[in-house]
Amino acid sequence: MPFKTFSNWLFDGMKSSPIPKPKSGVDILKYNSPITHTFALSIFMRNGYLNKYLDEYFNNINLRYLSREELFKFLKKCVIDFKVNRKDMVYYSFKRRDKLVEALQYKLPYLKINDISLLCDIIEKADDKEAIYDSLGLSTMKKKKIKTGKKIEKKGKVPLKEFLAEHFSILK
Repeated sequence: MPFKTFSNWLFDGMKSSPIPKPKSGVDILKYNSPITHTFALSIFMRNGYLNKYLDEYFNNINLRYLSREELFKFLKKCVIDFKVNRKDMVYYSFKRRDKLVEALQYKLPYLKINDISLLCDIIEKADDKEAIYDSLGLSTMKKKKIKTGKKIEKKGKVPLKEFLAEHFSILK
């Protein structure tokens, strides 16, 4: 919910609107908030002019010395000045950690987790999904069930001649 609160506040179009206080949940200004400095800057990667401007001035460690409140107010002013829309934001969907993500991280360590999540979405939609899982070693061998043609019924004592005629073909 803090991401939605932050997004609603950022794109409300008023420069003087105060940063929302939490009614319940996570405060976006607290030290342990999921909205970090780097997250706040990375959501503007699709907007070229604003991204270039932010890279020139904030692509260093000095960004950490700003308080969150100052940074958020500055970003709100940038959104209004550069006329950034909500659709220009980068959205990273939440991806639960599973075997496919871990296997791809091991095989492709140079990809970031967001790139891997996009690759997982592509793999899930692919036609040859099973072949990809096999190549990564993620498919599990399924046990084949053995089906017998006849049910074996327990009879009493059966003479040898009937047993042989039932189970074997006898040539004359």
